[in-house]
Amino acid sequence: EAVEKIISMQTNAATLDQLRKLGSRMNERSLPEMRSYFKRIGYEPSDFDKLNIIHVTGTKGKGSTSALTQSILEHYSTDKPIRTGLFTSPHLVAMRERIRINGEPISEELFAKYTQDVWERLEDTKAETLAQLKTDDARQLLRMTREHPDKPAYFRFLNLVAMHAFMQENVDVTILEVGVGGEYDSTNIIEKPIVCGITALGLDHISVLGDTIDKIAWHKAGIIKPNTPVIAFEQLPEAMTVIEERAKEKHAPLTVLHARDIEKLKGVKVGLAGVHQQYNALTAIELCRVWLDKCRNIQLKQDIPEEFKDGLAKVVWPGRGQKLNICDTRYNDKASKNVMYYLDGAHTAESLRVCANWFKEMVKEEEEGKVSRILMFNCTNGRDGPHLLDVIASIQPEVQFDHVIFTTNVTFRKGYTADTKNMTVTKADAVAMQKSLADTWKERMSSFDTEKIHVVPTIEDAVEWISDYSQTVPQEQKIQVLTTGSLIMVGNTLTALGVAAR
Repeated sequence: EAVEKIISMQTNAATLDQLRKLGSRMNERSLPEMRSYFKRIGYEPSDFDKLNIIHVTGTKGKGSTSALTQSILEHYSTDKPIRTGLFTSPHLVAMRERIRINGEPISEELFAKYTQDVWERLEDTKAETLAQLKTDDARQLLRMTREHPDKPAYFRFLNLVAMHAFMQENVDVTILEVGVGGEYDSTNIIEKPIVCGITALGLDHISVLGDTIDKIAWHKAGIIKPNTPVIAFEQLPEAMTVIEERAKEKHAPLTVLHARDIEKLKGVKVGLAGVHQQYNALTAIELCRVWLDKCRNIQLKQDIPEEFKDGLAKVVWPGRGQKLNICDTRYNDKASKNVMYYLDGAHTAESLRVCANWFKEMVKEEEEGKVSRILMFNCTNGRDGPHLLDVIASIQPEVQFDHVIFTTNVTFRKGYTADTKNMTVTKADAVAMQKSLADTWKERMSSFDTEKIHVVPTIEDAVEWISDYSQTVPQEQKIQVLTTGSLIMVGNTLTALGVAAR
């Protein structure tokens, strides 16, 4: 019931399109509206100072950095264990994964309880709120077309539930991942975080944030608060200049980390695969160092504090550089035991390059014997699909995909599960996008057998096809499936495979 309530607050595709046309007017009202929603459920932004927040933004790696930060603090050896809260998006399998206490998704019971709390408090002020909506305002008129015009849209509602949960659960630290951008993101109502982190930047959400790296950097650097330390990974010069300027304006001490610093991690186990995760680990280490200094009066001078190594090794963050054998899914008796999924939710050109290199390295290590390789790809509407596909196509000469499957994000033939439902895009648009990508692959790979290019309407169809195909090849033949292009698709693939929330 809690999940259904939250799903009902998704903005449908037509309304989203109208909102995009309103442009910056939508942005400017974002935070005043969010403060109003928090007030309606009983909180002022200053109330959240007690959560000792670590605020993290970026284009690539903000979720992984947040997870690494949480793991380091949770596993930090101290007489007084650190109780952690973590808010991230999107979820992979279950909506409650977005809100974690000590690294675990909150229970179904607590998720239902805190969702109901927020819902009821908003209901108490519903009539008054609806009476105040202005009918001469284009954006507010659009709000009236929603099922619950008095309540915030999907991500913002989850933001309310998360902050309410963390307050009720008395966490010692909250790691708060930005949704989109920073300056106008709903998480940015907080006033006094302990430290802010900015991971690698790239071109993403350009319809909202702008189409150049400096415009995007301006939005991301919007989380910087007066006199609050900022940890930023090195960026392109034009982005770095913007971050430095915004930090200077706020008198915020800025620490810049460099790619060469990963030498310090030599011999240190990081539980997430890929060199890019070492960059994220460096950022997480510095965020934790500052937090412990300010909140526990603990000063750690080592490059990689010994006390951080346990958390670095034990971090779990599914859907990013994840290997999954078919034997560990509901298809274990319907497919060859040699099917291995390589799942990575990369969805920008930069992160797809990292994913492509990771897959290349993985298959190089596992090249013995006969191998068949399949690319399972999705790109959501609003992104430059052909450009993203080109990144993966560039490794075709080395990895030689035998089949390519383009799938929508729809989980099952009968539709979505409650947790994976998505009303923000129509199925027709989603299928059209995948057909367009198939045409792009044909153009780029003119010698590729067109009968081995597949467009399917659901992820279940893709998974079933792979399972059926695995039974047509010799039993000892390995089948390696790279599943990428969209974090939502990766999550829905885990759902289709029957993998539980983690």
